[in-house]
Amino acid sequence: MKISVLVGSRNRADVLQQCLESVLAQEYEPFEVVVLDDASEDATRYADCLRQLNDPRIRLIRSDKQLGVAGGRNHLFQHASGDIFFVLDDDAVIAESDAITRLCHVFTTCPEIGIVACQIVEFCNDGKISRKLPFPRRMLSRFPYLIEKPQFVSYFLGGAHGIRRQVIETCGGYHSDLMFGEEELDLAYRTIENGWKIYYEPSITVHHRPQPSVVANRKQKFTELVHHIKNRIYLTYRYLPLPYAFTHLLFWFCVYSAMALQAKAPYALLQGIRAGVRMIRHVRRQPLSRSTLAYLHAHYGRLWY
Repeated sequence: MKISVLVGSRNRADVLQQCLESVLAQEYEPFEVVVLDDASEDATRYADCLRQLNDPRIRLIRSDKQLGVAGGRNHLFQHASGDIFFVLDDDAVIAESDAITRLCHVFTTCPEIGIVACQIVEFCNDGKISRKLPFPRRMLSRFPYLIEKPQFVSYFLGGAHGIRRQVIETCGGYHSDLMFGEEELDLAYRTIENGWKIYYEPSITVHHRPQPSVVANRKQKFTELVHHIKNRIYLTYRYLPLPYAFTHLLFWFCVYSAMALQAKAPYALLQGIRAGVRMIRHVRRQPLSRSTLAYLHAHYGRLWY
């Protein structure tokens, strides 16, 4: 199986090099690396970075228009030739040299698996270490062994995940209008609805050191919050059956209200709601099927909230 490692980046060539070095250290062959420069202000820095690495497996593409997280990944899909796409954030580093080998093994042994979620260990600037995993926090607090248990799940984290080319061809790519936030949940719903499964493989570990957001706006928190609210309204309206929709929106309305007050940006709540309502005007509801709901219930899906 040919692997395409896909890395999108904007104005972060300084951290990209460490990410690519961890990719090039992988034992598996064959693989290619496609890097997207998402309309960075200084394109020459990316060219210099790749010139220093001097590896023919790396290919740099550039978009003159900022595509965002979702649109950038779709652009990378279009330029990749692999059977499996391994999507990686530019501020992430693969922990082991056999990670791609393990990823291929999962996809090879189970044709039903469409997406593989990795274990993401996050190192914050304040020294705290946490894990970004496809489980609700309450489940991890009750059953901490889930962290190291390979199993089917209902969700994946975008910072590091593997996905079959067939999934993109069958379900479509990321919803580019979502721009930032919840784009993985949208794709997870469509993946499961089309008969694929999502699998968590903790032995594929990625170390993530969060950098400033790709959203280019002085009022960064305001912009991100607006996108989160808009996207949550869209996902609830499009996918959730009525019994879940009301409690889901009520829960997240409370969460986003608290976030808006904390960020001293109360207007973000109203702008996000307005943007979400505008977005769903042209969307047809497609509530999740019974089989998808059963899968989500069985694999830690969070339908009520």
